[in-house]
Amino acid sequence: MNYNPSPQNDKRACLCKDGVTYSRECCDGSLQAQGIGNVVKTTTTRYYKVTNCSGGTKHIHTHDLDLTVGDIYYLKFVHNNHSDCYTITSTRNNGHFEITSATAYNNCGLCQAAN
Repeated sequence: MNYNPSPQNDKRACLCKDGVTYSRECCDGSLQAQGIGNVVKTTTTRYYKVTNCSGGTKHIHTHDLDLTVGDIYYLKFVHNNHSDCYTITSTRNNGHFEITSATAYNNCGLCQAAN
C-alpha cells in the first residue's frame, strides 16, 4: 500500500522544510510536510437563552464566541437596540438575536453601572 502522510493538492497547507512556515506549496507528500487541515476558516455558532438583568428573556446566537451558563455579560447585539446586561441562562438549539461581543461582569449591578 502506498500511503502519503501529507496532502498533495492545493486544498490544505503543509509544514515547510524550515519547520516554521505552513504553505500549500510545501505539500510534497513527505512526512515532514504533515497536513494541518482545512485552511478555510470555519465558524462555530452557539445558541443560548439569556435573561436581562432588568427582566425578560431572549434567545440569542453567537459566532465563535463561547459564553458560560450562569455568568453575566454585557451583550452587544448586531442591531444594538437590545444591547444590555444579561445572565446566560442555558444553551439552546436555536436563537434569533445575533451577538457581536460579550464583556463579562461579576454581577448585574456592576454590569449596569458600567454600561
